[in-house]
Amino acid sequence: MRAMAFEQDKDEWLEDAVATIIGIAEKQETFTADDLRREMREPDDSHWPGTAFTKARSLGYIEGFEDRYVKSTTPSRNHSAIKLWTKKKQEARS
Repeated sequence: MRAMAFEQDKDEWLEDAVATIIGIAEKQETFTADDLRREMREPDDSHWPGTAFTKARSLGYIEGFEDRYVKSTTPSRNHSAIKLWTKKKQEARS
């Protein structure tokens, strides 16, 4: 009898990831998906981290940092380019 593999709930993982991204944004001036990978449990699908960043951006918590990319430090990413993010600046109100 084979043990069932633990499957994560996608919505729960994404909610945790967005909260983690917000926390990282509060602590660091700039950050990447590599930072999220170090802080979060492994996702069941490799697309989930990108979805989490997209959600955090659409909610207004983060934005791309000067359209810059850096080399990933995650071995499985083979030094590919990944987006550099920063906490979204609050717009001045008049």
